[in-house]
Amino acid sequence: MRIAFWSQQKKAGTAFNLAAVATTVVCLYPLSVAVVSGGYHDQKLERKFFQENRQDSVFAAEQSGQKRMLTAEEPLQNQAVAAETQEFFLFSGLDCLLGRERREDLTEEIVRANMRQIVKDRMYYLPTSVRPEYEWWHRDCRFARMNRVMDAVESYFDIVFIDCGSRQDDYARKLFREADVCVLNMNQDTEVIGKFYNNPPDCRGEIFFLIGRYFENDLYNRLNLQRIYRLEEERLGAIPYNSYLHAAERMGKMENGVKSYVGGGGAEKRTEFEKELVRTTNLILKLAGLVS
Repeated sequence: MRIAFWSQQKKAGTAFNLAAVATTVVCLYPLSVAVVSGGYHDQKLERKFFQENRQDSVFAAEQSGQKRMLTAEEPLQNQAVAAETQEFFLFSGLDCLLGRERREDLTEEIVRANMRQIVKDRMYYLPTSVRPEYEWWHRDCRFARMNRVMDAVESYFDIVFIDCGSRQDDYARKLFREADVCVLNMNQDTEVIGKFYNNPPDCRGEIFFLIGRYFENDLYNRLNLQRIYRLEEERLGAIPYNSYLHAAERMGKMENGVKSYVGGGGAEKRTEFEKELVRTTNLILKLAGLVS
């Protein structure tokens, strides 16, 4: 099951919204979740969950033989020496998985070993490439293996959440087009829904509209948007602005921030923020056919 988050506008909080919803899923249901960036080198999503910067490093990929860590910036002559001494090394994360020549090499053990654990045994993040991103990166012959990497990740998790941001490249459009649920993110002060219907993107999955930094008293609140566009209630969600959660995000502690609100008590004790976040999460999962 793939759920892709995308926006037709910049700064719509797509990565933030995805991180909040994905973490809420883990808090509410016994489902395993993977979160993946739709960009080759984009680390925006990673910074929601991890405070420290991931080192651009490579590690030994074989269980046998001498092991040594190499940084991406290490001189080429050092890498040549490593090759001469028969040290086996690959980039970690996405780079390592793309280096596997056969689909059968992408075992669950290998895939999880190259992901960063967010919630023990339940939620993982796939680190993006340490290589620079160029306009042609998605047409690189090595990156052609990305389809089977994504297939492998999907086979080992109940849900794969994909952050496509506001990217317009072919790969991000492909991810959005092929997702089972397509979450279109928007700011509350723009008429993205109208623009969407005037020029809808190509997608096969169910469409869900999500307002970030939501304020109930603004003009474009959920009820008004439903009335203006004759939108089904279950197709529109909102994540209210929450200063505490945004502070947690900036510190790379999104999981802790969401956990402080979700799953602590019964529905009658929920704050308005938690009610909207839980409602949005449940509606997305219903569209995906994962909950009734």
